[in-house]
Parts: sequence; structure tokens; C-alpha cells
Amino acid sequence: MITVKKEVLMDYGCRVFEAAGVSKDEAAWVTDCLVRANMKGVDSHGIQQVPGYVRGVKAGRTKPGAKMVILRETPAITIIDGFGGFGYSIARQAMELTIKKAKKIGIAFTGIHRLGHIGRVGRWPEMALEQGMIGIASQPGGVFVAPWGGIERKLPINPISVAIPTGQGSPFVMDFSLGPIAGGRLSILIERGMKVPPGWLIDDEGNPTDDPHFGANKGAQLPLGQTGLGYKGYALSMFLSVLTGPLIAAYNFDGHRPTGVFLGAIDIAAFTEIDEFKKSMDDMVADIKSSKLAKGFNEILIPGEPEYNTEQRRTKSGIPLDEAIWKRLMDTAESVGVDTSMYEVEKGGVVLHPSYTLKDKY
Repeated sequence: MITVKKEVLMDYGCRVFEAAGVSKDEAAWVTDCLVRANMKGVDSHGIQQVPGYVRGVKAGRTKPGAKMVILRETPAITIIDGFGGFGYSIARQAMELTIKKAKKIGIAFTGIHRLGHIGRVGRWPEMALEQGMIGIASQPGGVFVAPWGGIERKLPINPISVAIPTGQGSPFVMDFSLGPIAGGRLSILIERGMKVPPGWLIDDEGNPTDDPHFGANKGAQLPLGQTGLGYKGYALSMFLSVLTGPLIAAYNFDGHRPTGVFLGAIDIAAFTEIDEFKKSMDDMVADIKSSKLAKGFNEILIPGEPEYNTEQRRTKSGIPLDEAIWKRLMDTAESVGVDTSMYEVEKGGVVLHPSYTLKDKY
């Protein structure tokens, strides 16, 4: 394991994406989203995604510089074609428009077709959060989850995120998938030779397994809830599949899966005074945290607080990366002509060679 400061990862991502043909501004935004994921401890959606994105650009699957096109619009609703552009860039444009509309009429929703990976889904509701709003986002992801009572992959992983402002401390940011584990996390477990907790996966015959290869290549994940309550996660997953599929006409009927992105913003000020809302949120959080603790717990955290705390720690200590992942990052840099000698590993940490200047700030 090595440790890398966020500024060095920002420098790396910007250089590699620009060398792959991505504009300076787009390279900086995509890299910022990736490094933010690392900073919050969501490493599966962090800088390790760069090699795959670069391959997508080279193969023409991802089109840098693509602009969104509005297909259908009302004062509160927008349907957008992303034309295969970088998910991060199109989602940014779409969320900015959603927030703008919500400021005018109180609430707005946006659906996006033909869009690449948008990474950590929590990034998009956080944009609304920064404007004093409630944000919502969902993208289907890969089809890994079996329906309740089935053993075949039929449902996407369906991550969902909602961000809500508070007055003090960590905001409320829920961000999770409706299957037990994201594909990126499975890759990390495979990389490290680790097993999956019991009750998460089944093999291709429906038998329980702790082998992450069954989650990545065959077999299926069980819907959120497991242990007799998976029908609840199954129902929620179908609901999200409707929002990101039939509702916004982004459904791949050949592959039986939704393919769109669903975004939303709610202007709190249209419903109540923002200061009163934040005070009520703080009171709610304080009441929840006042509960007696269960055995094995030192404190009660609200959704988003673990990531908030991780970001504070990693700001000081840096971001841990597996050496195998760092090697892949260097291989990708070399494949697009970036001189990797500028990144030096010293005492378990990566520093920029003194002859180079950091390209961008986080």
C-alpha cells in the first residue's frame, strides 16, 4: 500500500486525460470527481477508474466534449440526450439546469439518455446541497442483481443518492446501491484475494458463495435486505429501474435494462425558511445521536458522516492506494505519452519530482 496526496492525484488525472485528447476543463472536472470519491473513502469510484475511461476514449465509446441536447422540456422537467459524452460532464450540465429550474419553481427533475458512467452518484445531489437544496440522483449501473425468488441477473445495481443540508457538521448524504456491493468494490476484493461476506452472492446455480468472482463474472447478487427481507430491496430496485428507464424513455428492451440517469432538486426555500429547516435537521440529528449505543458501537453516525470524517482524515494523511492499482495508473499514463518519471515513490508515498510543478489544484 502506498499513500498519495490529493494534489498529486489531481495532477496525474489532468495530465493523462489531456494526453488522451480531453480538454483541460473537462479533464480537471472528471479528475476532481474521481479524487473526491477517493477523499471520501469511496475508492472503488476513484482514481482507479482512469484506465477504463482512457480505454473508452481511445475506442470511441466515450466522446470528450459532447454537449447535452434537450429532447423534451417543461418548466419542471427536462429530458436530455447525452450523446455518449463523459458522464461526469453531461451530468454536471444537467444538474446545473435542474438546480436552475428548481430555484424558479421549487422542484425539478431531469432524465438523461445515452450517458457514460457518472461515478460516485453522491456527487450530483451534493451540487444541489451546495445551493441549499435537496438533491437526488440515480443511475442503473451493471445488471448484477437477482430478483426476489430468482437466481439470474435481472436488475441493475441501482445506486441511489439523496443529499440534504444541515446547519452544523456533516450534511445528510445517503449514497448506496440496492445490491450489496458495487462492481468496483468487487474488483478490489478480487485484486486483494479477499472473500465476500455471507449472504451477498449466489453462484450460477443459486447456491450461496463468498467468491467475488461470481459477483463479477457469473452468478448474481441478492437484493438488498437478504435474510428473508430481500423483497423490500427488490421492490425499491424495480422502482428505481422505472425512474431511470421507462419514465424517461431510456430503456434497452433488447437487454431488458434501464440505461438512463435520473436527477432531481428540491428548493427548500419554496417549502419553508431555510434556517428553520436546518435547525430542525440539527435537532433531529441530535435526537438520533442521543440514543443509547448498541454493543460494539462508539457513536451513532448519520448517512454521509463516515465519508465526511474520512475526507477530514485523508486531507491530512493522503489517499491509500494498492501498489497494483498505482502500477496500472502508471501504465495508462505511459500509454498516452505521459512521462511517469515525474512521480516518485518514497517511503511508501508518492511525490512529484522537484523539476515538475503541480498541474492543477484540487
